[in-house]
Amino acid sequence: MTLKERITEDMKSAMRAGEKDRLGVIRMLQAAIKQREVDERITLDDSQVTSVLEKMVKQRRESIAQFQAGNRADLVAKETAELALLQG
Repeated sequence: MTLKERITEDMKSAMRAGEKDRLGVIRMLQAAIKQREVDERITLDDSQVTSVLEKMVKQRRESIAQFQAGNRADLVAKETAELALLQG
């Protein structure tokens, strides 16, 4: 099973379980993967999907640092939750 197939299966299980936060993060990840595929006109393999995932994790970490500097605890909590789901 490829990484993209596993992400799709995770999305289906999140829909069945009614996990809205997890579903939102998975859909965001799939959109980023699809966007890169469309931009580069290729089908991503597992290593390329992993690089997209790593980029999203890096973005979340940078956002958390910025929100902490701005004393935005609500946004820090949201980004931390997304980061935990992406790392899973």
